Amino acid sequence: MKPEDDIVKQLKEQNIEFNILQEEYNPDKESLISKTIQKWKKKFIADRTAPYLDSYLWHIFSYGSTKSIEGKVATKEYLNQWKTNVLIFNEPQQYLIECINSIPKIEMDDFFDDVYISHSNMKWTYVIPHEIPGMGPYFSTGEPKNQKI
Repeated sequence: MKPEDDIVKQLKEQNIEFNILQEEYNPDKESLISKTIQKWKKKFIADRTAPYLDSYLWHIFSYGSTKSIEGKVATKEYLNQWKTNVLIFNEPQQYLIECINSIPKIEMDDFFDDVYISHSNMKWTYVIPHEIPGMGPYFSTGEPKNQKI
């Protein structure tokens, strides 16, 4: 079973058109997933810091360095976004999925992975961390903590 199989199953159940852009880890900094994560970091981390950020990108939200909303309110905000192309990837960079003109509802039963769903132009991100339900999910538009979403 591939790490993205559960997400692919949910996308199919929701009749969402999607493309798997990358199916395995590629350490090349020029790979599509590496470039996508660099764009994500530029928008949502920028010059801010948080503990354990090298291991978990979502700690930028859990430690409050980047403004976000959390929990059911975050999910509601995410689901209320305009349908658009979104990108889905996981923390270990094992897959990159593009969903076409949709806002997929992704639910994780087994929280062994951190899932990132972002607008294709990085206008916002929705993160489902492995620590759920104790922490997350998070929705952010990338502003520093002292600015409003």
